[in-house]
Amino acid sequence: METLAAINGIILLIAGGLGYFLAGKTLQPIKTMLDEQNRFIGDASHELRTPLTALKTTTEVALRNKNLSLADTKKILAENVTEINQLQTLSDNLLQLTQYQNNGSSTHFKYFSLADIVQLAIKRTTPLADKKRIKIRNQTSNPQLFGNPISLTDALVIFLDNAIKYSPNLSVVTISSARQKDELFLSIKDQGIGIDQKDLPHIFDRFYRADSARAKANFGGYGLGLSIAKAVIDLHRGAISVTSKKNKGTTFTIKLPVAKNKNNE
Repeated sequence: METLAAINGIILLIAGGLGYFLAGKTLQPIKTMLDEQNRFIGDASHELRTPLTALKTTTEVALRNKNLSLADTKKILAENVTEINQLQTLSDNLLQLTQYQNNGSSTHFKYFSLADIVQLAIKRTTPLADKKRIKIRNQTSNPQLFGNPISLTDALVIFLDNAIKYSPNLSVVTISSARQKDELFLSIKDQGIGIDQKDLPHIFDRFYRADSARAKANFGGYGLGLSIAKAVIDLHRGAISVTSKKNKGTTFTIKLPVAKNKNNE
């Protein structure tokens, strides 16, 4: 009896240990998701606090000023509208990022040509390029892709927009493509100020702002653009790599699967 009891005890200990181990393995993805969600909320709250504080402070000071002129009032209102527009942009970007990071459950995939989204992205960024007299050179081919053309166009706009912002006047931004078997490599290359090597591992992090010449360029924004672009590429089972040299330029390369249909055989 004592031997049987000892065996049962050992079995119970082993079963308990295995149960604890398996429970931990099962709950780990949930814990990771909750930790990520808490970080997201904390980051968003931090970014929202600054413009809200500025709005509140400016409005309170104006209300206490009994000698405020009409011209000063209009100036304050204009500044407040600017802050509100930035808050709206932040809100839209957060919603967009959340949608893509939740595996794009409502994102519709279909067949489309690369040329269509490249041309649309160039069209949307041409006004900014024209202001700096920057030429956007299109050297892409036209394979068929399977995905969401709207979200991929948004991602290309983000890359082109960044390339233009951080490039000098009269320079060239080149978007090109190359195919290797069932993979498409799409590159966006600029002649801009570059990205510091210490910043490269973090540029796709939410709200990350490089402590470099790119940050000193003071183009505004909340550091969400590249996070959104990466989420879009991840949603399409793609990948992004980046190379950069200071004052020489930056190249983002997007790898996407080519659609497997008769048009691409």
